[in-house]
Amino acid sequence: MLVDKVSVAIIEPLYEMNIGYIARTMKNFDIKKLYIVNPRCEIGETARMYASHAQDIINNIIIVNSFKELTKKFNFIVGTTGKIPKRPSIIRRYIYVDRLAEIISNFSGKFLIVFGREDIGLKNDELELCDVVANIETSQKYPILNISHAAAIIFYEIFKKSKEKYSTPEKKLPSRKEIDLFLKYIEYSLKLQGKKKESISRAILKIKRLIGECPFTENDLRLMLGIIRELYEKASSVT
Repeated sequence: MLVDKVSVAIIEPLYEMNIGYIARTMKNFDIKKLYIVNPRCEIGETARMYASHAQDIINNIIIVNSFKELTKKFNFIVGTTGKIPKRPSIIRRYIYVDRLAEIISNFSGKFLIVFGREDIGLKNDELELCDVVANIETSQKYPILNISHAAAIIFYEIFKKSKEKYSTPEKKLPSRKEIDLFLKYIEYSLKLQGKKKESISRAILKIKRLIGECPFTENDLRLMLGIIRELYEKASSVT
């Protein structure tokens, strides 16, 4: 059930209307938990009016001050962007929402879909905290969608895919703590090799994107973590 595994976050929203519309769209597609990070508007009667029959979602909005802290609660963080980079970019490397829907439908765990500001979207440092970045394919003559319209498309794709029947059960995602530890051991290993800080940061983000686009199961990641930890410990003892 999407209600159990998918949550939504909006970072620094400007308009109550969009909060209401997103809540309404969440209700349409069985998503209930909404986080707001540092809102730049009130969340009052206007939001309620546009939410229509999604008053329960508005009533239970959770306001948080730190996006980074919020990410620790989830197995899988999905950033959203309407901006396709003209040049290859690790930070803004993206998948389309139909692929995102496949991932969510095939794995169990806690997913967070993150929408950025209406004026500037998600910043690069926020996208770096995401496991994957999702984009909606549009005309490049005018690619930027209203935030609530983008939310409706994403939620619909996920809802539609979740209704399809699969012959295999959902695979379990690793915890956020395990993913972070795996990436940390890669960082330790690269430092041991004498790699520069900038090179290490690029490599870690690229690996994070690879894992996001083709997620490891909990058992897969634990196997990889065991291997890289043992290799690191042996290499560090030699040096």
